[in-house]
Amino acid sequence: MRILHFIPLLVLSFLRLNLEIQASPTSYRGESPRLKVELPSQVDKRQNGHGGGFSWGHDPMRGVNIGGWLVLEPWITPSLFLNKPDWVVDEWTYGIYMNYQNDTMGEIRRHWNTWFKYEEMKDIAAVGLNTIRIQIGFWSVIPLENGEPYLVGAYDYLKLAVTWAASLGLKVMIDLHGAPGGQNSWDNSGIRGVREWFYNDTNIERTLNALTTMTLEFVKDEYQNSVIAIEVLNEPFPNNPNEVNILKSFYQAAYSRIRDAVGGKRITVALDQAYQGLYVWEGFMRDPDYWDVAMDTHIYSMFDLGLLSMGYNANLEWYCSQVDYLKQSNNMHWTIVGEWTPANTDCAFWLNGKGRGARYDNTLTTSGPLQFPGDCSAKTGSDPSKFSAEYVDYLARSFEIQSWVYEQASGYVVWTWKTEQASDWSMQTGITYGWVPNPITAKPHG
Repeated sequence: MRILHFIPLLVLSFLRLNLEIQASPTSYRGESPRLKVELPSQVDKRQNGHGGGFSWGHDPMRGVNIGGWLVLEPWITPSLFLNKPDWVVDEWTYGIYMNYQNDTMGEIRRHWNTWFKYEEMKDIAAVGLNTIRIQIGFWSVIPLENGEPYLVGAYDYLKLAVTWAASLGLKVMIDLHGAPGGQNSWDNSGIRGVREWFYNDTNIERTLNALTTMTLEFVKDEYQNSVIAIEVLNEPFPNNPNEVNILKSFYQAAYSRIRDAVGGKRITVALDQAYQGLYVWEGFMRDPDYWDVAMDTHIYSMFDLGLLSMGYNANLEWYCSQVDYLKQSNNMHWTIVGEWTPANTDCAFWLNGKGRGARYDNTLTTSGPLQFPGDCSAKTGSDPSKFSAEYVDYLARSFEIQSWVYEQASGYVVWTWKTEQASDWSMQTGITYGWVPNPITAKPHG
């Protein structure tokens, strides 16, 4: 019965893998317009301290993402995808494949049980971080429909992680990383090559239901006010002004759902800037009609060919140039950089998707070529002892400069805590090998 049930889904998955989105989202990732700005007076930001290590409007958020744990990403944990057919490229196709196997849930349960542990959260707190951002897909929160093949069970681990955080005084931002139908066409949304969220009212309603379910759960007293924000959708990619308006309406509806569900508790509603530039959102959902609203932008220089071709010093200067841009947004809404990395290339194995290469060495066929490509073997891998001293020094300066810049707004959350093969993206590895300072606020490079 199980095999017969999923044969149509397998055919559908192959069709979806060949689907071409008109505008490639990866060509926009990391773009942060530099603006000439005049900073207005600081707005009234209502949320007071929750206790613990972080509160909005006070000390900056210093956080790390727990990527690849409760939402699978092939580049973070390639071991889950390496020995499977080429068409297994995301959590949707992973579920299709595993539903053919005798032990459907064994591998993913082992992953949930071992990829991130309490001892690691203690390490996060020990270096001086105050927040974790945890990804979850809609499929883990609300019932599946129409034969969706996702494997269910991650939500219980999210609940466990929040209790761990509460015991350690850490705050939690919950990030809805995947929505029904896919909001951006990337594997991190749960389904690669598909972006069917915007024009389907059922998709949007199910997304709102997932947010309501999570809010009702995490305002319970047992979590000790540890969840300080829910990010209503990660990296949605609207292709045109109409889709931007659809997203804005969703953001307002999500805000209302969360406000209705919190009761007497307070949870900030975090909005992704959706590759529009933060300035687009400055007048959106403002006091007094909306309160406790935060903006999240992700800064990745390696997805832009112009930035990717920069030398180390020019790259660091570009990060410094973002200060006014972030400050201006922060004067309208609390603004964080919810994803960033000290790495400056897209060399990490499968970073652009399973089976795809990198811009940096001109092996990514969906991107224009760099005039002077580099050597990816010197920039990533599972053994950072092979990195040159110059590169490690760059990673250290990149971390220190970026963390300082983002603290000029409301703070940051590093992507990501750990990886299997991409040491340049692993905060845990950076702490071990010294390019991430301990304590996190240290600035050994000035």
